This record gives sequence, structure tokens and C-alpha cells, in this order.
Amino acid sequence: MIAISLKKAQEKLNKLLENDATLYEGEVLKLSQELDKLIYVYYNEQKLIN
Repeated sequence: MIAISLKKAQEKLNKLLENDATLYEGEVLKLSQELDKLIYVYYNEQKLIN
């Protein structure tokens, strides 16, 4: 459930960034990068558990 929510949030954020270049600056870009890192950590932890 968490993985699906993370992926959906990432997809929505990526679409926003694609549609508006001005969003690709500052806080929105930082948020996108943080979300990518969280998804990476989550999936790596899941691999260790399974």
C-alpha cells in the first residue's frame, strides 16, 4: 500500500515537472529528489525483508 502511494505521488510530481519548467526549480525539485530517495530506500528494505 505504501509502495503504491509513493509511486503515484512520484508519477504526479514528475508530470507536474514535465508540464511546467518553472516547477523544476527550488523546493519542488528538492521534493522530487527526496521522494526518489525514499522510494529507493523503501524498495531496498523490501528486498532485504523478502
